[in-house]
Amino acid sequence: MMQPDYAKQLLVPGIQHRADLIPLTEDEVRFEIDMCIGCDRCMRACPVPLSATVNIADLNLATISDEIAPHVAKFTRECVMCGSCVPVCPVNDHRDLLMLSLKQRLGILWDGKVDMSRILDFLPPGWDVQVLLSRMREQPMFSDAERVPDNYLLNFITSSKILTFMPGAVVLHEGTYGRGIYFILEGRFTISSTALGNADLPVAVLRRGEFMGERGMLTGQPRNATARAQTAAVALEVPEQVMQRMMEIVPSVRRFFEQLNNARSVASVMKRMALFQGIADADIRWMANKIQFEIYDRDQLLFTEDDKEHPAHQLLHIILEGFVKVARRTAPGTGRDKTDERIIAYRQSEDYFAGGLDLLGDGQAVTVTAITRTRVAEIPYQVMRAILTRYPEVNQRFLMRLQEYRASAQAAQSFIAPLDFLHTRPSQSFSDAEARAGLRALVGGGVVEGTEVLVIDLDKCVHCNKCEDACERRHGHSRMNRKGMVVGNISIATACRQCQDPVCMLCSRAGIARMPGGEVYITESCIGCGICAERCPYDNISIISLAEEVEQNSTWQRFTNFFTNGAGKERGRRLLPMAGDLSPTQDSLAVALPGPLDIQQPLDAFGEIRKKLAIKCDLCAGYSNQACVQACPTGAAFRIQPTQFFGSTEEILRRRAK
Repeated sequence: MMQPDYAKQLLVPGIQHRADLIPLTEDEVRFEIDMCIGCDRCMRACPVPLSATVNIADLNLATISDEIAPHVAKFTRECVMCGSCVPVCPVNDHRDLLMLSLKQRLGILWDGKVDMSRILDFLPPGWDVQVLLSRMREQPMFSDAERVPDNYLLNFITSSKILTFMPGAVVLHEGTYGRGIYFILEGRFTISSTALGNADLPVAVLRRGEFMGERGMLTGQPRNATARAQTAAVALEVPEQVMQRMMEIVPSVRRFFEQLNNARSVASVMKRMALFQGIADADIRWMANKIQFEIYDRDQLLFTEDDKEHPAHQLLHIILEGFVKVARRTAPGTGRDKTDERIIAYRQSEDYFAGGLDLLGDGQAVTVTAITRTRVAEIPYQVMRAILTRYPEVNQRFLMRLQEYRASAQAAQSFIAPLDFLHTRPSQSFSDAEARAGLRALVGGGVVEGTEVLVIDLDKCVHCNKCEDACERRHGHSRMNRKGMVVGNISIATACRQCQDPVCMLCSRAGIARMPGGEVYITESCIGCGICAERCPYDNISIISLAEEVEQNSTWQRFTNFFTNGAGKERGRRLLPMAGDLSPTQDSLAVALPGPLDIQQPLDAFGEIRKKLAIKCDLCAGYSNQACVQACPTGAAFRIQPTQFFGSTEEILRRRAK
């Protein structure tokens, strides 16, 4: 029997969503295997299609011995560590941790054999593998062959696409979404942005050994420039999942892109901030090299008002991306929702805190919590002091701004506004408490983070549910609930908001993706593991069992639906085929296509049968209209862009009583 070294922490790619996992020891593995009663409930609950071909006895044997059958090895690699197997176990085994130990045993797939046909068949004329590798080595993050072995690069290439472009071909379009990155192997590309009058303003020319599209991959934001081939060119298009895998198994590649993104973002933010105007670019770059960057997830504390000795109180915090809540303790039961927390402000990009104090408010100690995924630059006290000493005018500006904000602290804490945009009747009014609650809902509830939000005018809504019925008729299952957060006379329906930076888009199979226009949709590779649904902070993604859907689609069920939901079809032409349409006769429902990391694996017809599927609103992508809006008989349901309808985020955050 093989005796794995469980003390050694082996790298397991693809589990970034389970970063808190603690591997089992050898004794713990054997104990849990002995406890297993072989009921196969974990395998029936597993969403991975290949689980139908694996029994628990084979899996247990592979976990504690060197006898790993090929189908077990393939299943283990495809396991996404979603945890669906854990709650159904009658003896409380941690099957997810047992799978982790087996994944450690199998090691990294990219260490194995490469399917060279996937490279040789797509090489440009006159190229061979050595030429291709040499071009990849020209990229700065891949130059070290010891850190990035040839085998990793070859697997990286086989999971990507080698593309050839003619002069004038557009590769990236400004304003569109995309998370792929392009490595230039031959030729030149012109980078331009839109100037006044919609004219193209050339920004740069990129050549062999450079890359483009990294902003979308790193931030999830729309492309900020257009890339067009200046000459005949060759580039490697790398999907986000493949790039993430390379960054997982080669930490130096991750550090390269993190440092690049941090340096760009902090320099951009600091140049826009009034506080740092006048500081030389060289000194801003010097500061950027001294800064510590941290990412805080939703509801994670940056620092508290009570812990005066915390290292955070020796830092200047600058918010680069995201939103935070600023609060202070109050008497028990007198704060928000009868707690001891009183929210005094919200802060966003370009706002800052010094030494744990709310310098943009009353200058006192506060507790700061992330309300969206937030990236923060933390500048040490010594670095900030050196800059203030070198630039007296910046020091003076800092003190003047502090006095200015302290003078208006009372208004800054109230966030009260007329909220005229929330009602249509002139006679309707809201109390101060309602106004504050409305603004907090828009910011704290993440509405302002959306790009397309379904809202319902409660003055017009007759509660007929035709919007939900129309959604179900079109997609087989309703992807929305008309009831949701209420702000004034506007109801924010429970449906995907197509967030600016969706935290749900963490799928190694690429089961969830984003169209260039911004629609986040479920792809043909989805297996319904539920990771995206778990990560969505607004509960706007659901998981359905396809076996149950087929059973419910009986003749009697269709007969019943005729009288409950109607038999009409939504007016609207279908333009594109999309995943998630719940018609059991469609092949796209039954079969899960491989993700970009699995494209090299041989297909197994039985092993690709889908068990579950994620469903969410994708703005009826692939259709010429939106079913919910088109079906509303009173015009109460409509789609908005929050920053246009409610005002910009900055306006919402900084509204004052008048």
